[in-house]
Amino acid sequence: MNFGFAVGSLLAEEGGDIFSSLGITWESIVLHLFNLVVLTVGLYFLLFRPVKKMIKQRQEKVKKIEKENADLNEEVKQMKSSSEKVLSEAKKEAAAIHESAVKVANQKADEIVAEARDRAKTLVSQTQRAMDEERGKLRADIEKQIADVSVAVAEKVLAKTITPEDNKELIEQCLDEWSKEQ
Repeated sequence: MNFGFAVGSLLAEEGGDIFSSLGITWESIVLHLFNLVVLTVGLYFLLFRPVKKMIKQRQEKVKKIEKENADLNEEVKQMKSSSEKVLSEAKKEAAAIHESAVKVANQKADEIVAEARDRAKTLVSQTQRAMDEERGKLRADIEKQIADVSVAVAEKVLAKTITPEDNKELIEQCLDEWSKEQ
């Protein structure tokens, strides 16, 4: 308050020339403006340009890092995609191998069953032949025994000797009768 009153009284005494009462001249104003320009230019070159340059470098680094991140993300996506493809192909291949193994196993099982059937048929036919041979031998043996018994009985009954033709005829008659009974 006192200062405002002192300034007001100074203006009244001097007659309104405020600049001269404060000791401000036009030379000092020009000098202060020149100093202000020099200070502004100096600060521009000393502070603003380096700060601006540093900000620009930081922006470039940030852009570079963002680009690298984008590239890495893209690479990760591609790797994920390729790994999924490889995994799906591996699953398909495993399924194909499994299917092939099942087919081979089924084919091998069919071959084993067919081979076992063939062996069984062969064994049955061999057994049948052996039985047929044995039947033939038994039949021949029985026929011989029957013939011998028949001849012995006939010799005793007739008390005579039987010729081979008679023997053959008697055997055939006995066999026919014996076949009819069975």
